[in-house]
Amino acid sequence: MTLRPVQHDNVREHNRLAVLLALRSRPTASRAELARDTGLSVPTVTTIAAELIERGVVSEGELAPSAGGRPARLLQLEASARNVLALDLSGATLRAGRVDLLGALHGPELEPEVALAPGAEERLLAGIGRCIAAEEAAGRPVSALAVAVPGVVDPASGRVRLAPALGWSDEPVGAMLGEATGLPVLLENDVNAVALGELWHGVAVGRRNVVYLAVAGGIGAALVIDGALFRGSNSAAGEIGYSLLPGLPERGLDLGASGPFERHLLSIADEFLVEGRIDLSTEPRREAFERLVDKVRLTLHNLACVLDPELVVVSWSADPEGQLARAVAQRWVGPLPLEIRAGSLGAAAGLHGVGHLALERLTTGLCGLEEAEWSNA
Repeated sequence: MTLRPVQHDNVREHNRLAVLLALRSRPTASRAELARDTGLSVPTVTTIAAELIERGVVSEGELAPSAGGRPARLLQLEASARNVLALDLSGATLRAGRVDLLGALHGPELEPEVALAPGAEERLLAGIGRCIAAEEAAGRPVSALAVAVPGVVDPASGRVRLAPALGWSDEPVGAMLGEATGLPVLLENDVNAVALGELWHGVAVGRRNVVYLAVAGGIGAALVIDGALFRGSNSAAGEIGYSLLPGLPERGLDLGASGPFERHLLSIADEFLVEGRIDLSTEPRREAFERLVDKVRLTLHNLACVLDPELVVVSWSADPEGQLARAVAQRWVGPLPLEIRAGSLGAAAGLHGVGHLALERLTTGLCGLEEAEWSNA
């Protein structure tokens, strides 16, 4: 998030946000340095700093080195004063991590007692409660929940339209979590969350147009266009598992069923996966891998012709070494140049994404701005 001072009715709140973001970008800063970073006057920064100190999110630290004049007192963010509990529901068990005011992810940690399956709401709520209690006991108050959900999610309403792995169909999950915890809640599709994680903290930092391809128990994509996530009219952009290719049967096109392209791709993958990892030790397995690479290459070719991305990020839990991304890149033939890379954040990518997204909303609210609603608002 970047923001410069603006001139309108909320100028004070925007200036407060500018100071807070400037402090996030460096470990410590004097009031004069913050004034230079934000374009605000030193008296304005001094007033804002006093407000943030009173709220407990900024503190005064050591004296800055002096060249002969009166040394300035350095300011710093109190990173643990506000925290987002980030949750990933896309695996077999709950994965959780804490994102502090500096945007740093602590964890992630698996919660093996919280097996995720249809009808697991009580286990999920109990596990979330334990995570919150542990953070509170350590003096790290949780101010918001951020949740990556494997399904079609409407973040604005907080409803999960469809998440078969969790047994949810048009469920008010945002409201359920908010009522159970008393916290603001942000929901996001799991593939979108991973794409945002790579965009803000991983291999796609600084890119504006990105396609993220995820292969796990299914296949999905996330689209970043002009630096923003594209959701589509039904919050279902990127559901490429329902794509049709010549020779594939036109069945399973309803959301909730495994799509024809997804079924086809995963059936090929079954020929070379051993204990959940790529194994190319035999010729038949290598041949199957080449067939899968070709299918993925053709799919990305069509997406690239429509979207013209600068980068495609490929992630697969069975492929921690990035073999699929390298193989597709080596065989790439297209009308425009395209960089294809493996994801860099691994299993923590989704937590990075939803945690950062919630932190932005938490930060704007802390400064008196309510630019985006929570999923349980």
